[in-house]
Amino acid sequence: MLVAGFIILTLVIAALLIAGAFSVSMVVIAEPSKRNAFRLRFVLILACWLVYVGALSSSGILLVPGFPPRFPLLLVMPAFMFISFFFVSGKFKHIIAATPAKWLVYIQSFRIFVELLLFKAFLENLVPREATFEGYNFDIIIGISALIVPSLAFRNGKTNMPVLRFYNLAGFTTLAIVIFVFVTQYYFPAVWHKQPSNAPIGVGGFPFAFLPGFLMPVAVFIHVFSLVKIKSGSNN
Repeated sequence: MLVAGFIILTLVIAALLIAGAFSVSMVVIAEPSKRNAFRLRFVLILACWLVYVGALSSSGILLVPGFPPRFPLLLVMPAFMFISFFFVSGKFKHIIAATPAKWLVYIQSFRIFVELLLFKAFLENLVPREATFEGYNFDIIIGISALIVPSLAFRNGKTNMPVLRFYNLAGFTTLAIVIFVFVTQYYFPAVWHKQPSNAPIGVGGFPFAFLPGFLMPVAVFIHVFSLVKIKSGSNN
């Protein structure tokens, strides 16, 4: 059940990203050949990343605790480097402007399912209690809020920028807390008054590594996307 849940959620989010990219490309790329090339590149990049994360998690490399920290080096850093390139390069301004702002809120509701899966993982002794909503993980609130915020932020054809900005910053905060909990639990257990452990990192196996290697970076990417869109003044 838990394994199937992570696989299904990963595939659903990947499918939603592809559907969004295809839809936006219809608006911003008029020439069919260029539009098809963009779509192909997008699908290939996404597929390659998912295969990469899947291969790493299946190999057992991520199951080894201790230093060097494999999660940050092999999963988080490459994902964040791509996110930085996407927004810093300036090559995707037309994509950002054409993406409906509502999408960037509604899709964050997937975090509800992430938190339910994390709690199930805790029940199976794969993650510590502190990393769930019974501990210090408040991310489920961001997921639930994603279903409510659009009705507050988009009214009568107007966009409430402060509400969107607050929502995204709150989402960053909850993610930062979760990342802190995971990193300190596994690499600096003394923070939690625990003894160092040689036990494998539970979320390092397949398909659980899609959480830090795909689902978490997607949440970060969408928050940054939304904030950049707000800053640019594009509120469609």
